[in-house]
Amino acid sequence: MNIRLVALLVLAVVSGSDLGLSADQSAAVGRKLVYVLPIREDIMPPLVYLVRRGVKAAMDGKADLLVLDMDTNGGRVDVTEDIIEILNNFKGQTATFVNRKAFSAGAFISIATQKIFMAPQSVIGAAAPIMLVPGGAPQDMPETMQAKMNSALRALVRTSAEKNGYNIDVVEAMIDKSKELKINGKILNEKGQILTLTNTEAEREYGDPPKPLLSSGTVENLDELLKNLGYASATRVDIQPTGAEQVAMWINMISPLLLIIVIAGIYI
Repeated sequence: MNIRLVALLVLAVVSGSDLGLSADQSAAVGRKLVYVLPIREDIMPPLVYLVRRGVKAAMDGKADLLVLDMDTNGGRVDVTEDIIEILNNFKGQTATFVNRKAFSAGAFISIATQKIFMAPQSVIGAAAPIMLVPGGAPQDMPETMQAKMNSALRALVRTSAEKNGYNIDVVEAMIDKSKELKINGKILNEKGQILTLTNTEAEREYGDPPKPLLSSGTVENLDELLKNLGYASATRVDIQPTGAEQVAMWINMISPLLLIIVIAGIYI
């Protein structure tokens, strides 16, 4: 009887991928552990709570890899700073999967991870700061304010780029339209333009030795990304927003409309 129990235990360790192991069980049998954290919609205060909870869970679970599943138009700079600071607390491997788009703040957060992979027809960049007016369209900042904000953003993102080995000139060309991006004698972004890269442009190699411009490659989905990084058989934990976090995100989305209604009510 004891021999049969030992044999069953050995079989469980060998074929753990088919047993639906939890994070704790995976750690117990020595399997790699991956946490996937969604970065969706706008980068606004409610997202900070989700990121903080997800990173803490990954740290408590002793995850080997943290992946950001990214699809965002961007958002607030102060929230972006908070998220980057939280991500820096995770000491394992980090990667971003640009599922469709990583504009503005999404690009900054992506650069805070060690690897960036992109889906087919995805884009990243367009990270120049803009001014949001409640109920109105985004507007360019006054020149003095824009110069001050650009300087602060470039310092913030430059720190992440240096840490994770990205080309600083590429990152700055996404923020500052006065920057010309020229590599190997080829102008990739002219002055007066904000750099935005497609997945094929971001993975194109330049220099000697050749190095990708920004992306480590194009992958169809998260499973292919994990396989690329050597985590094909790892246990995967997907962090999902709680009910309270979803409500907070929804309220944040409609807050400009609520503000207009309040102002209209006061006027009436």
